[in-house]
Amino acid sequence: MQENYQPQVVEKQIQNQWIEKQLFKTSENPSQPKFYCLSMFPYPSGRLHMGHVRNYTIGDVISRYRRMQGFNVLQPMGWDSFGMPAENAAIKSGNTPAQWTYANIDYMKNQLKSLGFAIDWSREVATCKPE
Repeated sequence: MQENYQPQVVEKQIQNQWIEKQLFKTSENPSQPKFYCLSMFPYPSGRLHMGHVRNYTIGDVISRYRRMQGFNVLQPMGWDSFGMPAENAAIKSGNTPAQWTYANIDYMKNQLKSLGFAIDWSREVATCKPE
């Protein structure tokens, strides 16, 4: 054991194990009760702030608690990324709406992943995508 806790090292190692084992991927399992936890779809206007962290931490704690109780938990993530606010923010930044929105989604997704939330990223949606 290391004398000092080094979160940059330890957290990344553990999160990589979670990814490899697909611990948060939801599967169809009729023998388990279902639990759906959707905190909110953030608007990808820039960067996450402490309000986002607070909101997703609460949902994550509830999801993990339900998982420990034997529930089949689905905690997806999506992006509220359609409409005039996205276009206006893009124009203000000097980018096209698509460039601005997708760059922010990538940035915010990496921020969320670094927090280690139990999100099933295979269920990710973005409301700006036609499909």
